Amino acid sequence: MKASTFRVFACCAAIVSASCRPATGPSVPAPIAFPVVPAPLPPGNAKLPPVPEVRGPLQITVVYPKPEQMLTVRDSNFIFGSVGTGDAALSINGVPVPVWPNGAFMGWLPVPRDNAPRYDLLAANKTEKARLVLPIKIPPAPDTTNRQKLVGDTLQPVPSPDTLLPIPGNVYVTLGAPGSTVNDTDRVTIARPAPGNGQEYKWFLFPGTVVKITGAQKASGDEFVRIELDSGQVAWVLRSELQAQNISPDSLRRFIGDSVAPIRRVGAVSLEPGPDWIDVVIPTTGPPPPYLVAETDRSISLLLYGVTEAPVVSMMPQPTDPYFNSVSSTPELTRVRYAINLNRAPYGYLALWQNGKLTFRVRRPPRIADAASPLRGLTITVDPGHPPAGATGPTGFYEGDGVLQVGFRVRDLLTQRGVNVVMTRTTPDPVDLGLRAIISRRANAHAFVSIHLNAFPDGVNPFVNNGSLTLYFWPHSIPLAVATQAALLAELGLRDNGAKYQNIAVARGTWMPSVLTEGAFIIMPDQEAAVRTPTYQESYATAIVRGLESYFASLAQKP
Repeated sequence: MKASTFRVFACCAAIVSASCRPATGPSVPAPIAFPVVPAPLPPGNAKLPPVPEVRGPLQITVVYPKPEQMLTVRDSNFIFGSVGTGDAALSINGVPVPVWPNGAFMGWLPVPRDNAPRYDLLAANKTEKARLVLPIKIPPAPDTTNRQKLVGDTLQPVPSPDTLLPIPGNVYVTLGAPGSTVNDTDRVTIARPAPGNGQEYKWFLFPGTVVKITGAQKASGDEFVRIELDSGQVAWVLRSELQAQNISPDSLRRFIGDSVAPIRRVGAVSLEPGPDWIDVVIPTTGPPPPYLVAETDRSISLLLYGVTEAPVVSMMPQPTDPYFNSVSSTPELTRVRYAINLNRAPYGYLALWQNGKLTFRVRRPPRIADAASPLRGLTITVDPGHPPAGATGPTGFYEGDGVLQVGFRVRDLLTQRGVNVVMTRTTPDPVDLGLRAIISRRANAHAFVSIHLNAFPDGVNPFVNNGSLTLYFWPHSIPLAVATQAALLAELGLRDNGAKYQNIAVARGTWMPSVLTEGAFIIMPDQEAAVRTPTYQESYATAIVRGLESYFASLAQKP
């Protein structure tokens, strides 16, 4: 959408006598009140390089929201973009909005309320004026009607679109989308405690796992099915995760499968130690069992569901292992729980199903001979986030371009330290999200770092919530996340948004510590300008490398 631009000229006004005016006539629109005084900028950050001054034509461009975009909030939201020049004043819906020296702007405003909601942007400097009207959509107000108090006709119940459809009888189906195989290490079916988006990803099940299906439900725009891992535990998976022969194409509620539950018996457990890992081998009859992995500070719990028979296990590796202490089992009705006890914190693991055996591979931490050079000889995956998707800053700087430059600098710094670096991408071309962690595992990397620049969802005030953030998924990645976050704060000088758990696809790999960094907020004008510069890109890269050094040096200090 283009802005209307007006040149300012000095001219003489014609003076019309009041006596010549008609008594009545059409109303005259009020003159447009263009801003005169620029709004003050928020306090600066000494760690950020100065925002460069830009002088150019006055042209309003809104990056977010887009015209006719449906917002997800009704109270307040942000709007950002550029006016093309840093010497302009800007108001949006009558509210002064700060403009940075490069022409970028960020506003935090009430969401327009009228029947045709829009943002009216007015910008002016000494020589030009510009206006842009941006129509948007807002969500309907929530229905607060107390239907119990309505008087009149009887209200008919309206079925919810997310109503559970029970599946009667005994129907056992096989998990694993077409094209997956039982031995496919990188292919799992994700099960969650409840249907819909935003639910915890709790179980990561092998293709070929057979489960009882007990219900179907639509949620968050997807179709889910309820399954039983055993008689005491239900979970939910996407309907598309069932194998084709189990799905009826003409009904969400109809499924085709066996009527008899699989029989799973567990045999004698054995330990197979190696230089880089130790395998806990669990022979099992029948199809792969559903399982759940949980970590503590010095142990890993492996719970198998739907097991009808399992011998009690209590064993230690022979000879004594400096990392792996012991494994023991506890039967629990139709389950068996294995406790894998370690002498140090878990570092990584991998669940494998091969030839009727569940192999739980426990990875040893790397041997760090020199705490002063803790990265030498390691393999580390550097993942410049996006494309596809990704955020864009007020002046159009794309996240994927910025983090690629940071990734190159991380690669160079790591190479100087004797690291074998695996890059998930080195060009602007897209790399599939699910492939990135697979690249890292197949390279047998010792750590995975995904590099990003942050943005906010609707309704979050960017002026008070921006900062640096490090994310992880598995508990064994927490020490790396904490070390990386500390280094980001020291190098980038932004607010501490913490090291936090989040359900992010690239960090779900279990074989190594994996983190995702959100070093700065690309939607904030001063931070977008900073990450354009080689200096700040180098600072971001240095922080990542120092976080890795701190984490791996700590491994050398452990007994």
